[in-house]
Amino acid sequence: MRNQAVYDAIQRLRATGGSGVLATVVGVRGSSPGALGAKMLVTADGRTVGTVGGGCVDGQVYAEMKEVLASERPRSFVVDLTEKSDPDHGLICGGRVEVFLEPIVTTHLIVCGSGHIAHALAPLARALDFELTVLDDREQFLNEERFPGARLLLGEFPDTLASFRAPPGSFVAVVTRGHRYDQECLEWALRQESPRYIGLVGSRVKIQKILLRAREKGFSEEALARVRAPIGLDIGAVTVEEIAVAVAAELVAVRRRGPSVSRDLREPGAVDERKRRRPPATQLPPRREAARG
Repeated sequence: MRNQAVYDAIQRLRATGGSGVLATVVGVRGSSPGALGAKMLVTADGRTVGTVGGGCVDGQVYAEMKEVLASERPRSFVVDLTEKSDPDHGLICGGRVEVFLEPIVTTHLIVCGSGHIAHALAPLARALDFELTVLDDREQFLNEERFPGARLLLGEFPDTLASFRAPPGSFVAVVTRGHRYDQECLEWALRQESPRYIGLVGSRVKIQKILLRAREKGFSEEALARVRAPIGLDIGAVTVEEIAVAVAAELVAVRRRGPSVSRDLREPGAVDERKRRRPPATQLPPRREAARG
């Protein structure tokens, strides 16, 4: 099957948590070295499988790749295959090729705990295109019926954490049923390779105790500062379902805006200043108190 090697490479990329850009020839006019439907995968570290025409066409995929991955949005470009547009390769086909680029970004969410919050969060995470892994030591909670389509890691927390490594750039939500397990899972998350997100559920008193213990064990202030706790955006959530929505929203915020995004999106600097709404021209300045003599 044509492009089978590309499809196989995409599967391997997703399995390992990698990212890349899939290029597909979607339009050809005139003579062109790229066939309609031809595909090429370029991974984030520069490896390629397949081709969309070679020369300047493949080269343009490389040029566009970084922006496509950064925005996680598809885009397309057109290459005019003439000697003038590609003098280095001497292409005189006289045709035009349109190439569609789509990002392949595998974002893993690892949920430590399989209780009520995890159960409510799981369908939201799947809808948001997270690859979901859930771990716990309770089979009555951690099962396919409650978490369909997720990777389930059942076993005692110390054993599971010792044998499991999170894919680079993973998101980790620590929502277990007890302080001890939260402590173990948080410290495990901090040891993983470049996690993009670590969230910890709990009251401020509980969180302070857990972070203090982690600090006493040698975790740096820089590492602990990455922990987002209490977990989730500050939307005033009370119910389990509302907490799950707050966590899911925070996952999206970090994925789209980076790890420094505020828990309260109304804070200055928490959103793109270019997108801030300006007050109406008729809005009056704030009233000032009269100076007292």
